[in-house]
Amino acid sequence: MIITLTNQKGGCGKSTATMNLALGTAALNYKTALIDTDEQKSCLETLGDHSKSNLTLYEAREDVEDLVAEIKSKFHFIFIDTPPHSHHIMYRAMAVSDFIIIPLQASPLDIRSAKRTIDACERVQKEVGHDIPCYFLLNRVNPRTKLSKEIGTYIRELYSVPLLQSRLHNRVAYAQSLMHGKSVIEHSRSSDASLEVTKLLKEVHRIFQEKS
Repeated sequence: MIITLTNQKGGCGKSTATMNLALGTAALNYKTALIDTDEQKSCLETLGDHSKSNLTLYEAREDVEDLVAEIKSKFHFIFIDTPPHSHHIMYRAMAVSDFIIIPLQASPLDIRSAKRTIDACERVQKEVGHDIPCYFLLNRVNPRTKLSKEIGTYIRELYSVPLLQSRLHNRVAYAQSLMHGKSVIEHSRSSDASLEVTKLLKEVHRIFQEKS
């Protein structure tokens, strides 16, 4: 299963979400790859000094399609982190994906700016000739606010793209765990952050199985 996390707007916590999903999947004993296509190399530089069982890191740019074709038979899951503002790399990553996640911060500005990413996703699906499940993920949500229902309604009014029920909140645990090259699941399995990443993984796996 190839999962791409993408958003043409920066600052949405995309790389942090990608790393936690990849690390969490590897911690569940799945052979997992993480492909960093961002020239900032956030994933590679954060995790590169930490040897992880079941997780292999790769770097790619315009050659992401070739890399995926080369390695996909070796892994159960491949996660692709894409750069903001780079249309051609994002298109290539989307085109080889089985599932696309668009992380969003819970603000009207971020939600409206997602239109470019949605347009790109629709364009890619027409080009490849088949449906690629695409979902919004609310990320960096303030756990003390109760805007979830309002934000969900706001998104549905603007887009036909569904919103994942799971969401990731703005928690210190995400930064703490990555300092040690760990997912929040490994860092503290009983923490709120660990539980929400586990819930997200289960939801994505379930949706993919239902659509396969």
